[in-house]
Amino acid sequence: MIDKKYATHDREPFFELARPYIESNSKVLDIGAGYASFAKYFSRNDFYLFDGNPETVTFLKNNYEYVKEGKLPNLPYEDSYFDVIHCSHVIEHLEAETLYQTILEMNRCLKPGGLLVISAPLMWSGFYDDLSHLRPYPPIVFINYLCSNNQTNRTRIIIKDKYKVKKLVYRYNETNPKKEFYYYSSTVISYIIKFWYKIFNFFHLKTYEKSGFTIIIQKQEN
Repeated sequence: MIDKKYATHDREPFFELARPYIESNSKVLDIGAGYASFAKYFSRNDFYLFDGNPETVTFLKNNYEYVKEGKLPNLPYEDSYFDVIHCSHVIEHLEAETLYQTILEMNRCLKPGGLLVISAPLMWSGFYDDLSHLRPYPPIVFINYLCSNNQTNRTRIIIKDKYKVKKLVYRYNETNPKKEFYYYSSTVISYIIKFWYKIFNFFHLKTYEKSGFTIIIQKQEN
């Protein structure tokens, strides 16, 4: 059953998933902070904001105290410093090795007991509409490299096996069967699809595809 709350392109419903884990004294790092929408959502001006766009960083420095400019995978922070590391819609812009090194860095900077909150798109019909998207990385990447000790068929060494998945929520996109199959307009299958589209439309039914996710995983104390 799809929760319609998550059938949206808005990021706020996914920001909300982190609320139970962010306390008033939590040290929070937002990687790829943009214009600080995550910090604004929580009405916090003490989040640590990291971004690679110089113009964005200039804006952030005029409004927030803890701002750093840099390029992934390097994170200019101390070991075991943060209670929560948030990273929304960043990893799809990274090559595989850069992502691997970034996960290593996030693990280094996160306190035992701390949480990673990762949001990203999956492969869906609109993924490559944005030319800056390199590839979709599913949540199993984080589960395999942080929550498992199974090295079988891994091209890179497991980073950690002491994380636990606290929450995994998928984003959905409403699809349009008629639009998706215009290419078959001269075939029998086209008429079948159009017929079912009319049925769906008549009864106000909707179809959905998984278009993204938010995963929250916790670094165990031992």
